[in-house]
Amino acid sequence: MRLADDDRGRVPFALVGVLLLLGASVYATGVADRARPSIERPAAAAMDDVVRDARPALSDAVRDAAHDAAREPVTTPADTAAGRAINDSRPFLDGLRLRIALAARESLSGVRREHGAAEARIGLPTVDGSTASLRRAKSGVEVVPVDGGAAMRVTVRNVTVRAIEEGRTVAHRRMNVTLTVETPVFALHQRTREYERRLNRDALAGEGLARGLTTRLTAVAMARGNARYAGAPIRNVLANRHVELSTNAAVLAQQRAVFGRHDPAGARAVDVATVGVGVLDILGGRHGDAATATKALVNPNAVDGATTDPASGEFDPQQPTTEPIDAGPEAAADRAYLDAISESSTAGSYRVRSELRVTVLTQSSARTPEHRLDNWTLVDREHTERTVVTTVQEPEAESAETVVDTVRKVTIHHTVERRWRRNGTTRTTTAEWTETARVAVRVTAAYAPADAAPDRPTEPLFERGGALGGPNLAGARERAADALLQANGGLDAVAARAVAADGKSAIVHQRTVTSARPSALDAWIAADLRGLRREVANVSVSVPRSAIASGDANAPARLAEELRDRRAELLDVPTAYDGAADRARVAARAAFLERVLAELDARAADARDRNVDYRDEFGDRATAGLSKLIELGRTEARTFSGVDSYEQSAAVEDGLVLTPDGGPAYLTLGAIDHELEPSVPPGASAHPLTARTTNWVAVPYGDAADGIVDTLMGGGTRRVSLETAAGTLIAANRTAGAGGDGGSAASTALAANRAELAAAVGSSVERAEAAVCDAATNGTGIGQSTCRAAVVDARDRWPALGSRAQSMADGSYAAAFEGALTARGVDAATADEAAVRVRVRLRQLSEGQATSVPAATTNQTASVVRRAARETARKRVSGALENASATATRRLTGASRLPAGLPVAPPPYTWIATVNGWSVTVRGEYQRFTVRARAPAPDGAGSTVRYVRDGAAARLDVDGDGEQERLGRSERVDFEAATTVVAVVPPGMPGVGDVDGNRDEKSPGWPCPGVDDGSCTADEPE
Repeated sequence: MRLADDDRGRVPFALVGVLLLLGASVYATGVADRARPSIERPAAAAMDDVVRDARPALSDAVRDAAHDAAREPVTTPADTAAGRAINDSRPFLDGLRLRIALAARESLSGVRREHGAAEARIGLPTVDGSTASLRRAKSGVEVVPVDGGAAMRVTVRNVTVRAIEEGRTVAHRRMNVTLTVETPVFALHQRTREYERRLNRDALAGEGLARGLTTRLTAVAMARGNARYAGAPIRNVLANRHVELSTNAAVLAQQRAVFGRHDPAGARAVDVATVGVGVLDILGGRHGDAATATKALVNPNAVDGATTDPASGEFDPQQPTTEPIDAGPEAAADRAYLDAISESSTAGSYRVRSELRVTVLTQSSARTPEHRLDNWTLVDREHTERTVVTTVQEPEAESAETVVDTVRKVTIHHTVERRWRRNGTTRTTTAEWTETARVAVRVTAAYAPADAAPDRPTEPLFERGGALGGPNLAGARERAADALLQANGGLDAVAARAVAADGKSAIVHQRTVTSARPSALDAWIAADLRGLRREVANVSVSVPRSAIASGDANAPARLAEELRDRRAELLDVPTAYDGAADRARVAARAAFLERVLAELDARAADARDRNVDYRDEFGDRATAGLSKLIELGRTEARTFSGVDSYEQSAAVEDGLVLTPDGGPAYLTLGAIDHELEPSVPPGASAHPLTARTTNWVAVPYGDAADGIVDTLMGGGTRRVSLETAAGTLIAANRTAGAGGDGGSAASTALAANRAELAAAVGSSVERAEAAVCDAATNGTGIGQSTCRAAVVDARDRWPALGSRAQSMADGSYAAAFEGALTARGVDAATADEAAVRVRVRLRQLSEGQATSVPAATTNQTASVVRRAARETARKRVSGALENASATATRRLTGASRLPAGLPVAPPPYTWIATVNGWSVTVRGEYQRFTVRARAPAPDGAGSTVRYVRDGAAARLDVDGDGEQERLGRSERVDFEAATTVVAVVPPGMPGVGDVDGNRDEKSPGWPCPGVDDGSCTADEPE
């Protein structure tokens, strides 16, 4: 056997390769171990121990740094080396990271452990105080909030651990240390930021202060506006004192929503201030004894918050029950009624139309004989005809409408004479022939009304009877047929024309006649229309006050729609007319309704244009979308996001409780000093809250928005309506009647101005009374003497000039005048018509400003009344009128009756409502705002963490020189919120609005809340 073939004792080649590879690996490992020195056991143990000791030190440092960052939060970086290390977009987080970096470095610098000869040290890179060095230190710290901000996870990077033996580093490591520290600084900061955002959020953007203001102030304005309209002595519907209270209540609501609870001191102050503002009537007296509370209200900021009795801190006035405004078409119905009885005609219901039908049954045709004479010249030709018509047949009439039905034979005798001439000789020839035809002539007559009445059968007809038992078209068919035949020259002429060559075009085929009407028809229809007018005038539609307030209401359009829906009911068409008179009655009703609808449609178009002007004018003054704000104020009065109860705290999962503490707790419009709020510098004063409340329309006073009124009312002549002047005169009379000032200058001024206004109003009333008789005697048969006597009688109903003038302006005068006419023997129907004419005429006078009064005269009197009311209020507050409360009340009530607001749908149309609005802006600033939270401590006892925003500088020693450098400052919590409030009351005096002469009410310190340092003035752009 060859050696190459013998495989005994051999090892597989693959196994040899594996062994070689394994041996090479073992050799390489041995060589590497000999190249790297080993760490002896004491050094390794020391390094492990120092790392373990570093964690609690770091935890304490992080906690202390976090508490310092909360106590001095950086919201605006400083322009310093340290401040420039902080990013503007996240100043609080960067300030916290920088504090943690420096605190961690300091806390680790003293951590050392020894094992035998080995010492272990741990630390962070050196910081020299430069911006670059601080930025590197900051970047070595990562902070992430956990558990909803109740804790944070901190990672400290580039932590160096060294082992040293005999002054020589024998080992070192670089590592990152991550730990979670239970401290709620992020929750405190984030909740405060959210609170600040809510205070500055637009009302339409979501829940916040502006929305809370909207709902509360809307309820206040509606309640006080309704109370003033009902007679309460209210001169200022929405004042800054209501704004102050509503702002603080809304602020507390936002605290509850964000922090889970409100400032206890602020809650007590709101409860006390609620009574002080005097709105117990709105809240139903649920805030306890008013006298006790008022004594306690020396200053809301002086109320001690340390109380065992939690306060509600709520001022959530209920929306008053306000029924929609009812609007009716009385003005349109009056005008349509007068037009109907003076211009309408019943002729269209008594029309009968006759029609003529002519048929040529047979006709013989013969040619004209041609006669020629040879060699003679035709000089002249004369053709004559003689027509003879005879009756051939009188068939039975096929229907009642057929009046004439006959067949006539028409015979036409023709004669032609020709004259010839030849050689001076004349010759005449004659030719005769006859043409015959049989012609059928039929005349029908039918009822053909042309009126507004719907088509219905009319029975009886063409015979006496029907609704009034009158002629009822009796004989009308025959008269119509006769009229038609006479228009054609008679029956024979019709037959002859039918066969004549050019006669057919001359035949008249139709003729319409109007039949006689009963003498009582017009009076009967007028009486029916009187009832329909009253029925239409009583139709009404309900217009939501919110739609009026937002400029979206169109009462005429809704009335027109309602009348169209009820048209069939109002028209009341019978299944068959009881004769022509009944149809004439229904036609008059239909025409009346069409007139009413036409006027309403025209008024609806005017209303749409006026709504556009309203929204343009007031929309510019509204702080946001007018319609949406109004809807918000009326539909979400009780909607506030978050937990809205003191007892329920919005705690995070681990039981963290946050408590806000405002300085001051109650943001008053008045000034505060260092004694009331320690954060105010000694000797200085501050305004925590400033407000501006602007009443849109205070017509007719000097500070009214005249441009608005002119745009919406079409004015510009500086005159006021009789109703406004009369309302001012009534208020002046009531104020003067209170007396109490003797011969003071104020009483003298009031008497002089009141006399001047009374003279102007009296002149307008005289013109109106003269116009009353002109209208009442026009076509009614009422004599001038009777009318003048009725005018005198009507004065007894309103002996006072102001009240009588108001009755003439608001339409109530006509009813009293009608009663006076009836008492003097005028029948009810005539008196009713006279009253309608008087109403229409008085509206026309108002439209044309014929009864208006100079605005200057009215304003002067109103100003004196306001001054008297202010003086009375001042004396009553000071105690000077302790024994004259009735006098004071009368004077204050007199001023409160001064007219205000913008009439919706001004004359000559029905005044459906009075609307007014207020633009409200508040600006506020806490001198100090603190949020407290309980945080666990290493010993388990826990501690209180305070997050403070007071405008102070945030400082930190960044270079270890013992001096603290400025990182930045904590901005004060400030805000600005604005809203628009609109109130609507029914028509009539005194309307709604502020009549205290201060249309634009600005609080002290406006527009600059905070410390009064002179850096901001009221003239600054707002």
